[in-house]
Amino acid sequence: MKQTLADTELTGPVQQMKYATTDPDGKYYGYELSFFDEKGLLLRWEDYTSTHQLDKTLTYTFDEQGNLLEKALTSAAKGPIYKNRYFENGALKECTEYYGEDTFYTRYDEAGNVLEQLENNDPLPVEEDPYNEQWETNTSTDDDGCRIEITRYYSFGALQEITKSKYNSRQQLLEEYKFQDTDGFDSNQAVETIICQYNEQGHLTAKISDRVTTTDAVERTVYRYEFTYDLHHNWIEKVEIMNNRVTDYKDKVRFIRRREILYAP
Repeated sequence: MKQTLADTELTGPVQQMKYATTDPDGKYYGYELSFFDEKGLLLRWEDYTSTHQLDKTLTYTFDEQGNLLEKALTSAAKGPIYKNRYFENGALKECTEYYGEDTFYTRYDEAGNVLEQLENNDPLPVEEDPYNEQWETNTSTDDDGCRIEITRYYSFGALQEITKSKYNSRQQLLEEYKFQDTDGFDSNQAVETIICQYNEQGHLTAKISDRVTTTDAVERTVYRYEFTYDLHHNWIEKVEIMNNRVTDYKDKVRFIRRREILYAP
């Protein structure tokens, strides 16, 4: 969930934003309301159903320096869902989850290791990672000054996947290639490729994904996004278009997102 105006790609003295979704047939999927303070911090997020009923509320608490201290999600019908507390560096410190009459509590250190787990205040054994997963990432810069990341994913010590990613100066993904093994990586035989394109405002306008099937065929999916902006250069309408095998490779509008933005006087 976004926590600041910058995260939401909003500019200007925004106080409130309404975010609604429809499809081309006019089906209404409800809306969200976000409320910001004068520092641009998100204080509260509310989710409403298509019948305009409040469904969930997410509240944020920050310290004077703007560091997130606590985040709590509540269901209008069922009550608390979870409450998280954070270290100053943003790492999760404590998590309390509510499931009907049961409450689960987990405490972490700043490195993300589980220190304590409780169920209804009774101690639980700390669970080990059932997949024994590890990630190894190497970062470099290419001749164009773009950041390159190569991540190797292991499970139980065995290499499962290699991902090569390229980012622009805004740290937005430009290209991503996934390889099944070292041989595929060395021969540049990716099993999945993603190419992203952005406009002058820095918004994603196209995402092209090619996936190699088990029969060595290539399935392509293209997502395109068309924007309309207000005088503050914030988008107020985004049309999402998909082109793939499901749509018979024809451009099809999937969703229309609209934002109503209230600015401070």
